Amino acid sequence: MKAFFISHKPPYPIIDGGCHAMDRMLRDFILAYPEASITYLYFETEKHPGKKNATPSEFNNNVKFIGVPISTKINPFSAFVHLFNGKSYNITRFIKENIKNQIEKLLSENDFDMILFESIFSAGYVDVIKSYSKAKLVYRAHNVEHKIWEDLSAGETNPLKKWYLNHLSQKLKSFELQFLNKIHLIMSISEIDQAFFLNHSKATSVYIPVSMKSQTKTFSGVNSLCFLGAFNWMPNKEGILWFVNNIFKELTSTFPKLTLEIAGSFSNEISSLSEKPNIQLHGFVDSSTAFISTNGIFVAPLLSGSGVKMKVLEAMSLGVPCVLSNKAAEGLNLPSIIPVCNSKADFIEKLSLLLIDKELCEKIGKAGQRFIETEFSSELVSKKLIGALKI
Repeated sequence: MKAFFISHKPPYPIIDGGCHAMDRMLRDFILAYPEASITYLYFETEKHPGKKNATPSEFNNNVKFIGVPISTKINPFSAFVHLFNGKSYNITRFIKENIKNQIEKLLSENDFDMILFESIFSAGYVDVIKSYSKAKLVYRAHNVEHKIWEDLSAGETNPLKKWYLNHLSQKLKSFELQFLNKIHLIMSISEIDQAFFLNHSKATSVYIPVSMKSQTKTFSGVNSLCFLGAFNWMPNKEGILWFVNNIFKELTSTFPKLTLEIAGSFSNEISSLSEKPNIQLHGFVDSSTAFISTNGIFVAPLLSGSGVKMKVLEAMSLGVPCVLSNKAAEGLNLPSIIPVCNSKADFIEKLSLLLIDKELCEKIGKAGQRFIETEFSSELVSKKLIGALKI
């Protein structure tokens, strides 16, 4: 198996859920095809510059990583032009001549069996690739991207910003739908997204979950809540600000010693929260596992987004009790014991119960861990990959 992976950002170091999902995909692919030769092209941007020597040494025999620097900074003039040219500004920011040249060079020198697009933001090169290669084209869909922008638009109160977010979502939707009909196979990590792809593409579409290792940890207690995410992703920022302003403030009136521990890259986006009582911003942490497993109940108060949320899976894999919004639980057929909330009152009620009942917390944590072991093992995912690819 000779494969070509294309990603809009470096998979390593693992700084967010997207990187985590990319890492798991690579590991499961190699488990499925241990003799595979993989060329992995990724874009180095201001937002995701990557880091030399961050790639795991165990991939040395299978994977050749190639990073190409580009700038994806928002250009006001270009953004304005895209209001009228019918193209998606979200996508065209990632289309650069040096990436195109690198792709053409690799395709002219190699005969790949499969080319995999990691996320929609690497898909702007599909036409170039189709002109050079007869390989099977595969899309690893982390989410339905335009739906994220639809949700953000729906939740925006500023009329001008609301209009612009809706404009971005419509242009992105147009690009997504065109791309879905230019490829051979869609591999979705969410069953809900899978239903969308089945209805909107002629390509074969299969649900293949992202794998997650279950780990034995001891729940640390119920005196704190925690959240971890990259805050340059708008749904994370939106969700945690809503949670602090609407839920945490009310909880601390009943539980005055309760703390909220928040970690993740780009914490400068939510720096104002550090001024609020009982809230600690940790910034980027080297080990998400260590942070989640030692800081109490994991909350995921997302209001927008699409796809399965990696940090939710990670928290459950550690046996940490999770309290989720409907959006955070989307795409997961969760055990009924795991609390899923659809309102502010729901969050407050369910968190209040857990904060006084450690035994219930432990039951929820164990149920989540069993769920991960049953539905998200690497062995299961690698078998599904072999069945779907048939190469």
